Amino acid sequence: MIRMIAVVVALALAGIASAQYKWVDKDGRTGFGDNPPRDAKSVTRLDMRGAENTADASKDLPYELKRAAERFPVTLYTTASCQPCEMARSFLRNRGIPYSERTVSNDSDAEELKRISGGIRLPVMTVGRQAQVPFDPDAWNSTLDAAGYPRGSMLPRSYQPPAPQPLTARAPEPAKAEPAKGGAPVARQ
Repeated sequence: MIRMIAVVVALALAGIASAQYKWVDKDGRTGFGDNPPRDAKSVTRLDMRGAENTADASKDLPYELKRAAERFPVTLYTTASCQPCEMARSFLRNRGIPYSERTVSNDSDAEELKRISGGIRLPVMTVGRQAQVPFDPDAWNSTLDAAGYPRGSMLPRSYQPPAPQPLTARAPEPAKAEPAKGGAPVARQ
């Protein structure tokens, strides 16, 4: 009998060790496996030893949202004093999309933005490798839908997007605004 219990425990531990995710189901029970249910809460990716991966910034996201964010991360490129950029931020927040924000404030940033999106119009949203410009809610919704992002917000109430970061490492220098066709101006030196 003791031997049988030891075998059952060993098999259960082996199953946990090979699982990719840990979650809490709607009844409050903890589950392990490769495919968490759609209504799972507190989905956590496990490393190969079955330990929780605490470096995962999206650890508290529901599985469906977390999966889309891992496969097709969203980045919003903006600049200061940009009404379309603020509308884009609001759009992503209202849809419940976890995103990172990169700011464009100098010539080096503008060159990098041109490489990423093919132009200097802002805002720009990238979903994975696909760039969307200019801000168009219908086109942006279609791109997010195709990437598997849920239509309604599933973000936890406590979720805060990371602080905007400069696009390039170079410190911004004083600049004057130069209008860009059909979009917000990009600061130029």
